[in-house]
Amino acid sequence: MTTLDVHTNTLTILSPSNDMEPNRADLAPRRASLSGLRLGILDNGKPNSDRLLELLGSNLVGAFGVDVATVLRKPAIGRLAPPAIVDELIEASDVVVTGVGDCAGCCSCTIADAVALESKGIPVAAICTTEFVTAAALAAASAGAPGYDVAVMPHPFGSCTDSQLAERASSLSERIAALLTAVSAASAETR
Repeated sequence: MTTLDVHTNTLTILSPSNDMEPNRADLAPRRASLSGLRLGILDNGKPNSDRLLELLGSNLVGAFGVDVATVLRKPAIGRLAPPAIVDELIEASDVVVTGVGDCAGCCSCTIADAVALESKGIPVAAICTTEFVTAAALAAASAGAPGYDVAVMPHPFGSCTDSQLAERASSLSERIAALLTAVSAASAETR
């Protein structure tokens, strides 16, 4: 905001920023591999998210030797995961996949859930659609994890057929594995 006092000929410029350091989330260290690890799946409740995450889990089991330990569904799409769900994921999982962020509210909450789990030591791969990459980046920065890396898939998502879901799950598998393991360590250092 800028003001000009014409009587004293004084220009005052106010900055909306402050000198406080932004909160920084401590992100979980990545795993060397997924083999033998317990995978938790957090479904945000969007249409088709359960089907995509189930297919993705099966692909990760077959390709990377992970074991699906728990699959949980949030009770509300545009809300953070309740503490009981977060606690259950922490107890049952070594790594977590969550999604799918395909609207502004659910994307923001998906990223906030991911950063919350990361700060408790669980590596997370969050999924959002192409139309909400910016929302994901803003949510990550707001949660203290600027530059948080996510898996991105084409938008729209809710109207996908079974074959389109299978194709998307297949195309996401390598990316999800990289986000959870040391393969993406360089990107984790820039988070």
